[in-house]
Order: sequence, then C-alpha cells, then structure tokens
Amino acid sequence: MITRFVLFCGLFCFISLSSAVGQATSAMVGFLKLHLQTGPNFIGFALLPIMEVQSTFTISPSDRKQVLLQGAGLTLTEGQFSTGSLPTHAIEISSSGTGQGFTSVVVTTQAASNRLTLAQEIPVGVVDGATLRVWKLWRLADVFGSTNSAGLTAGETSAEADLILLPDQAGVVKKYFYSSGGAQGIGWRLAGGDATSQANVPVLLTSGMAILAKSAKTILLVGQVKQGNTQVTLQTGHNYVANLCPVNSAGTGASTQGRTLANSGLSAGLTGGTASELADLVLIWNGRGYDQYFYSTGGLANTGWRKIGAGTQSQDTVALPDGAFVILRRGSPITLTINQGNF
Repeated sequence: MITRFVLFCGLFCFISLSSAVGQATSAMVGFLKLHLQTGPNFIGFALLPIMEVQSTFTISPSDRKQVLLQGAGLTLTEGQFSTGSLPTHAIEISSSGTGQGFTSVVVTTQAASNRLTLAQEIPVGVVDGATLRVWKLWRLADVFGSTNSAGLTAGETSAEADLILLPDQAGVVKKYFYSSGGAQGIGWRLAGGDATSQANVPVLLTSGMAILAKSAKTILLVGQVKQGNTQVTLQTGHNYVANLCPVNSAGTGASTQGRTLANSGLSAGLTGGTASELADLVLIWNGRGYDQYFYSTGGLANTGWRKIGAGTQSQDTVALPDGAFVILRRGSPITLTINQGNF
C-alpha cells in the first residue's frame, strides 16, 4: 500500500532551476510512504525527484530525436542530462495537443544550441514551439539509499534478500538486491551478476516495479507531482505500469480525482474484445493473486469494463492501485495515453 500526501504550493513551494519559457514554475511537492508487505508488492511513484528545466523547443529538421531548447538565459552544459552509460534524465512533452505526455530518456546533452538527443523520436504532429520538461530520474540509490538506508532485507545472495523486479528501457525485467557481502561484495547488485554496482540503475518515468519482500517495512519518498497526461509504451507480454496520479481513488484519503478503470483512459488504447482471451488484460494484485479485467466490446459480457469470472457486472469504478499494476498486452507494442487528472 502507498500513502500519498501532496503539499500544495504555499505550504512547500519549489521554483524550477531553469525557466526557459520566462515564467516561474511552482511545483506541487509531497511525500509517499511505501508500505511493503511480506511477499509481492507492486510499486509505482506518483512523485518524481526534480524538474530541472521547462522550455519551448524546436525539432531538428533532419532528426526528430534531436531537440533544441529555446529561451533567453538558458544555457546547458555538455553532458548535463546524460552522464555515463545509464539514463539520468528524461523529457516529457507538457504542452497540450498532439504528443502531450510523450516521454523519452535523454541520450546526450550538447551545450551548442542547447541540443538534446533523445532515445525516441518526437511524435509526428508535434511542431516547433511546443513545451517540454526535463525530469531527473529516480535511481535505486535515490529510492532505497546508497547504503540501503530504506532497510530492505539484504543478503549475500539474492535468495536471502528482498528482490526488486524492475524493467529496463527494452521492457526486460531485471532483478536487483542489496548485497551484504560475499562473492558480490557490498552494495546494490544484479541478481546472478558480478560485483558491479547497480546503484545508478534508473526507474523510468512511467515504469512500475515489483518488490518481493521478506518482511513488512515502510519507505519514505519526497518529490514533485508530474501533471498532465502520460504516454506509456507497452511491449508484447506483461508490463509494469505506474499509477502517476497523486491521489488515491480508494482506501485512506480517497478522492474523486483518483484513477479508476473508467476514468483512466485505458479503454481508448488497449485492445478490447468480446471475450477476455481476445483482449488486453489489466491485472491488479489483491494480496493473493491477480484480479483480471478487460474491456468488453460486446457479446455475452455486453460493452464495458469486465472482470474475468464476474459476468456482466460493470467494473468501471474499480480503483487503479496506489502503486502499480500489470498490463498483459496480447498484440504488438503500442503507445497509449493514460489520463491522470488535473492537479
């Protein structure tokens, strides 16, 4: 379970480090308490570490992976948002219209022309003058502490420790743990790997994770709210998806602004079907297993959100979990837009 509390500007106000559009940008800041239970936990972060730049941009006419940030007084330094082999920052298109919510990690930062090279092309239809934000990404060391200050169960082998299951950029789920010594040394390590530190492994903006915990514990995170819709790329198969909405739709502090199956926008992007085996599935962990939902396009189940095994009963009001959920994508990879409300 995740406890969310958002401190609105006025209680705790942050001014962005660089305001390339010439306006001060105030961010909503708050904290998350991650209450891990023994066994599987599905975690997503509705808060991000820090927004470092907000800027209008132009797109390179020869390469839509390259954008040039605009704005008086904005000066990037070489490698500012792209140090080392692992991603450290990502952009999000924040202006309304085509492409809103598109995200991509930053591959290179060039001081000349304030140029960013992205891992993905800017979507067709996005034109010069649109606005983006540059976000720092969470790293394992940020979330759980460089020396495991979060208190996850450590061990000399992954079998003895809490396991973090985290997708990489290709959607491949990898397993990490905090090694207390032995052959892999001390620190964050890849299960079955060597003694190479994994402290800087990033958590992508839209990514959820699973934590297989040996015992119950609580982790505290402080960060900023990402406003606006979010585009998520789904690979064929199982995908961990974070619920980025900063308020709950059920449980403690429930809000009508929280996300449910009906108001999430998922039905517009996922493949529906007249039977569950023909449709993409939304899998929500219930503490013992998965409740499985699909969007019925007709047939015996009629039209609307349905739960496998619950007949024609509407599932519109089912709350998306506070942390993360799993989407089983049956077809080829797609990009869909998740509506996370306005805050």
